[in-house]
Amino acid sequence: MNRKIILIVALAFLSIATSNAQNDTTSHSPTPKGLEGKHWGAGVFGGFANNSHIINVLYATDMKYTNGDGYSAGISLAYRTSSWLTLHADIALLQKNYRLDRDNRFLSFVYTEATNNYLSVPLMAELSIGKVFRVCGMVGGYMGYWLSGHRQGQSLTVTYLITNNEKDTFFDEDYTFNEERDNRFDAGIIFGGAIRCAIAHKIDLSAELRWYYGLTDIQRQYMTNLNPRYNTTRVIQFGVSYWL
Repeated sequence: MNRKIILIVALAFLSIATSNAQNDTTSHSPTPKGLEGKHWGAGVFGGFANNSHIINVLYATDMKYTNGDGYSAGISLAYRTSSWLTLHADIALLQKNYRLDRDNRFLSFVYTEATNNYLSVPLMAELSIGKVFRVCGMVGGYMGYWLSGHRQGQSLTVTYLITNNEKDTFFDEDYTFNEERDNRFDAGIIFGGAIRCAIAHKIDLSAELRWYYGLTDIQRQYMTNLNPRYNTTRVIQFGVSYWL
């Protein structure tokens, strides 16, 4: 994740939000249409994702999982029931990536970088305070589907055992799903916060921080004594909404 880009975008958003907040008391304030009554809204968003792959490795202490960066993008539908409560239903493409390394002096070259693409549908309730410049909290749940995956890295192969040449261990391939092994259904809880700013009568800008906390094991119990695997994904995203 490019932290410099995130910082620049966040500072630009904060500058716009602060400017509008200072003008909140004037007659020219761009009061959000959604605050005037019940309204439908629609928007788009995009941002950066950082995923943790959670698994108890037990005695395999040389297996090290580290977080993977990715993206989040999608569309948002909203229904504002009052000035302080909004209901959201999003459709998002979300990456849940990770990396596996072997912390072993004989297998130090072995690693796997996993890219996993999910379709997620979060359903959330949002509470907010403020008018032109609003601070929001949200909570809800999500369902999703594991669309595709990709794997690249190095592995211990029979060829390597013969040649002792690490070049023979590289792989770069699409992930092949196995119905007996892989659980492609995804579900969990989602919570987070947002800053929203009205830049016109019907238009909002937003900056959000979300946590997708997975509750479904990404693998089926196709063998005995398998440890469950979960994904926890943090997302920083920016969006724009239009209120009808």
